[in-house]
Amino acid sequence: MSVQIKTVRTPEEMGLSGQAVLHFLKQHEQLGIHTLAIARDNKVYSFAVKPFTTDSPHTLFSLSKSFCAMAAGLAVAEGYLTYEDSLAEVLKDSLPKGYDKALHEVTLHHLLSMSSGLDEESDKASRPQADWAKAALGYKVKHKPGTRFHYNTMGTYLAGRMVAQRVGMSLRDYLMPRLFGPLGIDKPQWDCCPLGYNIGGFGLHLSVSDIAKTAQLLLNGGVWGKKRLLPAEFMARATNKQVDNEDKTDPDFHPDWSQGYGYQFWMARHGRYRGDGMFGQVMMVDEKNNLSLSCTAGLVMMGTEMDAIHELMNGLLSLPKLDKTGQEKLIKKTTNLRVRAPKDGKEPVFGEGTYMGDDGRMLRIETPDADSLRLKFCKQEDLKPLWFRFGRKKDAQSHFQPFAAGERPQKTLGRFGVKDGTLTAQLMMPEAPYRMRVTIQRIGDQAIKVDMTSVGFEEGSFELKRVAP
Repeated sequence: MSVQIKTVRTPEEMGLSGQAVLHFLKQHEQLGIHTLAIARDNKVYSFAVKPFTTDSPHTLFSLSKSFCAMAAGLAVAEGYLTYEDSLAEVLKDSLPKGYDKALHEVTLHHLLSMSSGLDEESDKASRPQADWAKAALGYKVKHKPGTRFHYNTMGTYLAGRMVAQRVGMSLRDYLMPRLFGPLGIDKPQWDCCPLGYNIGGFGLHLSVSDIAKTAQLLLNGGVWGKKRLLPAEFMARATNKQVDNEDKTDPDFHPDWSQGYGYQFWMARHGRYRGDGMFGQVMMVDEKNNLSLSCTAGLVMMGTEMDAIHELMNGLLSLPKLDKTGQEKLIKKTTNLRVRAPKDGKEPVFGEGTYMGDDGRMLRIETPDADSLRLKFCKQEDLKPLWFRFGRKKDAQSHFQPFAAGERPQKTLGRFGVKDGTLTAQLMMPEAPYRMRVTIQRIGDQAIKVDMTSVGFEEGSFELKRVAP
């Protein structure tokens, strides 16, 4: 059953056009892509923007949902569940007193296709509770199951709980011998709810190489080598439209979120389908053209990312191939991709002290020595301020606890420089999309101007006054 995935240096070795990759990098190098992998015919072409790597795990956010659906499909094929099993029946031990009896009409199919009809408030309001399932099942069914699409991460969690209840183990453990192991994904990590169940709807950590192997499995119709890993019925259900999701009244309308929804997969333009996660995690599959593209990222404008991915995939198939000189240019270009450190003119660090804005926003600047910087961000209503460390000559390493319930701490890399009177501090997380770039300028002796750009944090320009040394 062993399948040898061959790593290639250029798309031309896969019968594709490297010119499309060069065009993509020229147009979108600042988009926020961390890693990218193209897979077809058991070959993978990939690159990473340092410090990110193609083999390091990365938080997938909602791309995790597609893997939860795979566990459900396997559980159905093995007789533990059916797609028509009732949510309320399988999780009867989690039903609260006075629950809505309409929950008996909600099935695994409805949860996987995001058409359960469960009150939209059940999604985020359930997570501060200790028992997420009991909290979510305390909400009403507002729409007849199967009639209306509503994206609900808690619905995926409930589907995962149904699987765990019937198979008697976690989603991760259930998938190890059935999916992860055969694909050569040795030790995947999946975050858990307060009761210890894998979250299902987010929290899976995989490298882009792992995602690419999964995409190759999907291109193969669920078959790996000579063995079927994903059931044929599941593949037919998951990768085809189960419910309509078009809503042109949405102010953020984009065609890639209106092509229909399968089982934890979005239908996409050009006959493709995908799993995706917040801040740019994507696994796009094009069965017709035997092509897949996977990426991890740290970006906000996912509509722009989708447009860029489709353009890249179309170009891979249609543009002229690079000659040997062009291929060497591409190899050099992708080898040297990196997030640049802030410019540093070796000017003295300035501004140590505590600064406050009229809205209660606070920034504490500490400079233990000429090559070290600590920033503390806080608002008056915050119970837990954010502390970050930055190094001048090399990255300062620390950890950050993400905001979402269930997410594990993330390693941080912080770097700063001072040039032309501006202090610039940059924070990255090599296994997550979160990032921050802060510039600080003096306004006289007692105030500073702070400009922040970020993924996952606050953004904006603020003037703060010194309140303490």
